[in-house]
Amino acid sequence: MKFLSKKVWNIVFKKVPRVTVDIVIKDGRGVLLIKRTIKPDIGKWHFPGGTVQFKEKILHAVRRIAKMETGLQIRIKRFLGIFEFMRWKETGYNHIIDLVFLAEPTRGKIKGNPKFGGKTLNFFKKIPSNIIPDQRKILKGKLIK
Repeated sequence: MKFLSKKVWNIVFKKVPRVTVDIVIKDGRGVLLIKRTIKPDIGKWHFPGGTVQFKEKILHAVRRIAKMETGLQIRIKRFLGIFEFMRWKETGYNHIIDLVFLAEPTRGKIKGNPKFGGKTLNFFKKIPSNIIPDQRKILKGKLIK
């Protein structure tokens, strides 16, 4: 899959919202989170998630991103809702329409990816204090239904 150059990214996402998916991967160990090593919010915990690519089906994006960021194959259990992020000033992060899915791991070995989020992953039964604030809201069910 070919990703946008930074130049094209800035041109496109200065004009239109960015469509993303976030994946709440949950099993008996809790919810799987990644410690961010990329902007924005470096050092905070977050869900696996990312941009839906042009001509990519949404459910394909969910599976691709889960595998790319966690090393896991997943089973999508259900759509949780829509969340809009409008808190960052950086282009591409200033208006995000986020589709949130609940999933469970089916196979694979947990392995982070520093290029796409972070290499430290952990399951949590309680929400960590240093989770991205908007994602805390998602875990508390504050989505557009």
